[in-house]
Amino acid sequence: MKNLLVLTLALCLGIIGSNFAFAADTLDVPAADGDGNLITNALTLYVVADTNAAGEQLHDVYRLERGKTYFYNQTPVFKNPIVLVADEPGTTAETKPPKIMVTVDAAGGVPYAHCLATFADLTVKNIAFSTTSVEGVYSWANAILLEKDGLKIVLEGCHFTLTGWGIIEANVNNTVFIVDKCHIRNCTVYDYGDEWCPFFFEINTGSADLLVVRNSTFFNMQGSVINIEQQNFVREFVFDHNTVVNIVKGFTPLTSHLNSTITNNIFYNVEPHSVKLQQVLDSEDGMALSVINADTLISNEPGSTLDFVMAESDRKATVSNNCYFFSQGVQDYWTAFDSVVAVSWMNSLTQSFFDDNTNYPYFVAENNVNVDPVFTNFGGTDGMVSGMINHRNDLGFPFWGWDPDSVDYPDYHWAMLQWPLPEDFSYTASLTSSDGYHVGSLVYYPDELAQYEQNMTAIDEEAPVIVASNFSLKQNYPNPFNPVTTIDYQISGVSDVKLTIYNLLGQRVRLLVNKSNATTGSYSVRWDATDDFGRKVSNGIYLYVLHTGEKSEMRKMVLLK
Repeated sequence: MKNLLVLTLALCLGIIGSNFAFAADTLDVPAADGDGNLITNALTLYVVADTNAAGEQLHDVYRLERGKTYFYNQTPVFKNPIVLVADEPGTTAETKPPKIMVTVDAAGGVPYAHCLATFADLTVKNIAFSTTSVEGVYSWANAILLEKDGLKIVLEGCHFTLTGWGIIEANVNNTVFIVDKCHIRNCTVYDYGDEWCPFFFEINTGSADLLVVRNSTFFNMQGSVINIEQQNFVREFVFDHNTVVNIVKGFTPLTSHLNSTITNNIFYNVEPHSVKLQQVLDSEDGMALSVINADTLISNEPGSTLDFVMAESDRKATVSNNCYFFSQGVQDYWTAFDSVVAVSWMNSLTQSFFDDNTNYPYFVAENNVNVDPVFTNFGGTDGMVSGMINHRNDLGFPFWGWDPDSVDYPDYHWAMLQWPLPEDFSYTASLTSSDGYHVGSLVYYPDELAQYEQNMTAIDEEAPVIVASNFSLKQNYPNPFNPVTTIDYQISGVSDVKLTIYNLLGQRVRLLVNKSNATTGSYSVRWDATDDFGRKVSNGIYLYVLHTGEKSEMRKMVLLK
């Protein structure tokens, strides 16, 4: 089944050209030689080195074997676009996702080496990662390191366990990320280094054009889900249908995202460690922590020397149909330490942004509920709470996580990918998302996930992205625009023509042109940033698709109000 999250968004931004169907030109990458001896650095030997004299890749797709571990002690550095995949996982240990995992070097130590580093676009499907060795040595390297501006990274069905610092490190600019059905688990401190790592997504310097995260799970993490320094930013952030559980240092500040859409998620014990009252009193704004945190862009603060990015009144934030909850163990922890401030859904500063319709007309918060979802099985919160208590008592933050089948790997079980995954975040509470499905990741509701993806492929079935020779679609002008833009196109011959506007959720916004038997010629049409019902749409990135018969072309445009 096609996946619109990856397919449509990725295609329109030039990421990939298929729905991950394996190309005929696929190279199988072995984890062991013919005698069964493990191959160290197989990705370097079989992927990086698989080039012709001009340095071009010899294969389109590189496939890893399910159930195998691919050990490395040198970072494989990709200079060309790479598609790295595995077959869909089964239900046995032999059919679990293959794992890329650090191991000791010639000196017997675990090196600072990333699972992958890339100077080019990267697509990864059904692969697991860890920068902790079977000897239990934790590395502060990244799972994926971006080395160049303007990259497109697509991750589908990937797993990350015990991975250091920023799991995805992107100190570059103008990147695009599509994260779909991924699972991040037990990413907690393995020694007494930096106590607030790892993060899933880390930008210390740089920016991203687009970050889409859907139907993914973040479970037992020490650091925040998305950590972006306030002087950096993501232009368009979509976080939809995710399950976020036991995240010690929080979710992400809205000051890092120019336009945010945070919908249909579960936030369970997010930012539970909190801060002491004196820290709140000493802070610049005097605000306690909350799950959703908003403030002005740092570039718009008085006296800022940073480049202007966006006017405050043009920013967009939609936070709706989310469930949030703090377990009794976390609430007891707050009570036990009188100096620790309880965490709210939105603190008063954040709430003031959503209440200020004059200065922040595109900030919307609605239908967010405080309900215990009552998960089917996830090991509870005792380990996390014990770690927080230890830390408050100046005893450091010990490693914690959940691994009920550790008897299978008594010496190094934390670093292995337990399969099938023991956690089950289906739930018994009555919670319905804005699109009629369960709230949170639909991975735990396979029938709903299949329907969700089938419905989302409607845009792809209507408009397969194939550049035709008998017509052309021009870039809209002006772009960015406000409030009207013009789109020019040309067709040759007689054809039925549709020109359609979509948002980044894959939903139709406006059908601009719908002509039967249109004839050869050049055409021009204006869009006034309204939908099919004449309502003004919010600022952000939109896709426009010219469709004639079986051929289509797609471009993107930006509305800035």
